Amino acid sequence: MIVDRYYYHQLNKQEQAIYKAFYNGAMLHQEIILIPVQGKFDQESFGRIFMAMTRDNPLIYFLNQSACSIANDMFGHVAICPQYFFAKEKVKEYNRKIEKVVNGLAGQLRLLECNDYEKELRVHDWICQNVVYDYEGMDKNKVSRVIASHNILGVFAYHKAQCEGIAKAVKVLLNAVDVKCIVVTGDSVKSGQSVPHAWNIVDIEGEPYQLDVTWDMGAMEQSKDQIAHDYFNLTDELMNSDHKADGDLPECKSKRANYYVQRGCSFQMRHRLMAYIDWLIEQNERIYEFRVEGKLNKDGIEREAAEHIVRRLHEQGRSNARIKTCSNKELGIYRIEIS
Repeated sequence: MIVDRYYYHQLNKQEQAIYKAFYNGAMLHQEIILIPVQGKFDQESFGRIFMAMTRDNPLIYFLNQSACSIANDMFGHVAICPQYFFAKEKVKEYNRKIEKVVNGLAGQLRLLECNDYEKELRVHDWICQNVVYDYEGMDKNKVSRVIASHNILGVFAYHKAQCEGIAKAVKVLLNAVDVKCIVVTGDSVKSGQSVPHAWNIVDIEGEPYQLDVTWDMGAMEQSKDQIAHDYFNLTDELMNSDHKADGDLPECKSKRANYYVQRGCSFQMRHRLMAYIDWLIEQNERIYEFRVEGKLNKDGIEREAAEHIVRRLHEQGRSNARIKTCSNKELGIYRIEIS
């Protein structure tokens, strides 16, 4: 297991000292946490420390992120006054259950028997198949639901969570098997609307990649049989088409560990794409999934590929085959299903 505290290292020395004091106090469930500051404490600096600590440490799921105040005494001492969702004994109980679930998944998915890319893929696919997006996780009339859906309890205890809980669970699982992973917060854009969002950056063989498990969960309308990998190990260039991150992050520019590159179905040349489709037809496959890059990703490539499939099937006497398409043109990902 590794301790991956990316955001801690982005702070200055004084902020790091406050981070440590805050972390240690929260882990001890202290109601008043003295921090190494004299006099006034800049609220902007505190916000930066608070975000760093909660993103670095998803296992502090019991801290109320929306209610945390600063107190000063007459001698100039400064303290953080946190609020906790659960009593100390309840946290211990939850921690035992979370540890059991994480260790169980590591064994069930055989995460210690494979390379880092495969670990990431197995965690991604398990979440897509076993966790559902909690659409009631913003309902203020269901406080316990809101709490769980925004942290790891939603995933590990209830198999229901929103993006923040999912991203934090991904970090916990990957860090547990020695894969570097950070939680990213920012905004996502869908149907012209920008909303707060959380996802991950994962380190595979020394290269960082963007990963959004939540959006892959929704790409197939929560199908358990078909798992999307549209947002599995993207470059910044691709991710920035519909995601905007807060703050400074590792630069993601490698394509090597992209899902489609790894599977050998990412193409820049038309003849190679068509040869791949022909091979799938020979294998009698029902689903044709591929990614195109550069000039090949243009209007009409989906229709051209579909017509090529239909023509080849007709040559085999399968004239009644029907075509269904499901594509993410922004990322150049195309799926064609035969029925």
